[in-house]
Amino acid sequence: MLKPFFHIVALLGALLLVTACPSKPEPYIPPEPEKEDPVLAVTVPGAYGVAGGNQVYNPDRHQLSVTECPDGTLLFRLMDAGERKVLSIGNLPASLQEGRQLALNYRVMVNGYTLHSRTYEQVEVLKVTSQMIWLKKDEDTYFVLKR
Repeated sequence: MLKPFFHIVALLGALLLVTACPSKPEPYIPPEPEKEDPVLAVTVPGAYGVAGGNQVYNPDRHQLSVTECPDGTLLFRLMDAGERKVLSIGNLPASLQEGRQLALNYRVMVNGYTLHSRTYEQVEVLKVTSQMIWLKKDEDTYFVLKR
């Protein structure tokens, strides 16, 4: 009568050994690095994908300026004295935080007359460094600003 009991105990012991042994570990596969947004590769200040075409800094023709306004916002300007043209991007908080969204005011003026003016809503702050700021509205419209 004890024989079947010992067979059951032996079988349970063997089963316990088989299930208690760890299986062969899976090889470590490092996570894929996050792909950097292609906008961050753009280093020439300007407004891209905007009405009237890209407005891009040319060091031979343009002057850049950044002004902190009394309300604590920043105003970026790209000026072309030869064409009497001014691109301005304003309403940006002085302390930009990556990942946040904001609304910015965009305007192009020639001879004091506004050619294009628009408020871009939900523009993402992609990256902020001591030298540059990258802002992105969508895949086609983005802003690269020099501090």
